This record gives sequence, C-alpha cells and structure tokens, in this order.
Amino acid sequence: MAVVRDPTPPVIAPQALVEVCFCHHARRTARAITRIFDEALQPVGLKASQFNILAMIAAHNGASTAEISRLLSLDRTTLSRNLKPLQSAGYLTAQGGAGRRPDALALTAAGRSMFDQAAVRWQTAQSGLTERLGAGQAGVLLQTLENAALTIG
Repeated sequence: MAVVRDPTPPVIAPQALVEVCFCHHARRTARAITRIFDEALQPVGLKASQFNILAMIAAHNGASTAEISRLLSLDRTTLSRNLKPLQSAGYLTAQGGAGRRPDALALTAAGRSMFDQAAVRWQTAQSGLTERLGAGQAGVLLQTLENAALTIG
C-alpha cells in the first residue's frame, strides 16, 4: 500500500511566522530607523528617502536615472516619482535623455547647499543611532545589511 503524502506544506503559526520572518523584521527596523532620520531632517524640509536620493546623486554626479535606480534598488518609475519634487524645488537637474541617451542627474547649487545642510542633521542622527546601538553593533548591522543587499540583489 502506497503512502499518500499531503502536498501542501504545514501552516506555520502566526506567532512563529512573525518571529522568524525576514521581511517583517527588515521592514519594522527600516521604519524605526527611517523615523529617526525623518525627524532629524524635518527642519530642512527633507525626508530620509529624499536625502538618500540627493546623497546618491552627489556621490555619482552625472549618473543616469537607471544607474541611480540600480544603486538605490528602486524601480525607475518609483525613482522618477521621487525625483519630481526634488527637481521642482530646484535641487537637481536631469539633462540629456534624448533618443537612446540616458539622462544625467546632477545636483544644482541649491541642491548642493540643501545636501550640505541636511548632511549635518544626518550626521547627528547617524551618531545618535550608532551610540544607541553601540559602535560594534552598528558596524555589524551596516556590514550585514550591505552583504544582504549584495547577495539578494
């Protein structure tokens, strides 16, 4: 007599799922960290997501939207939607893009000034978070996140 196996996997209990779910823990931690940086950047009128875009453009001046999208792990439509308010505020330019040429993103003088102002507030938030976690734990967290991003893609 053949043994019939149920092809459906066992259902995991919700509490167990919450305890081991990578997505849950990554998103919860990301929200907590984002709140810290959003609060720090609020006086200059930026959100952490906007600051990250300005920082990536500053670090890769002249990079295309596709390159910045890849570096931030954002799809291009999400990046484009997030670039619009930064362009409207006069913080960046997107030049080129005619035909098959990709556009080149660059900070304007106002964008560089905003980035510099925001970077001071970012540093305060970064230092505060490092202090709360402990320097060793903060370093391990950064390395783990970087390794995960590179591995997962």
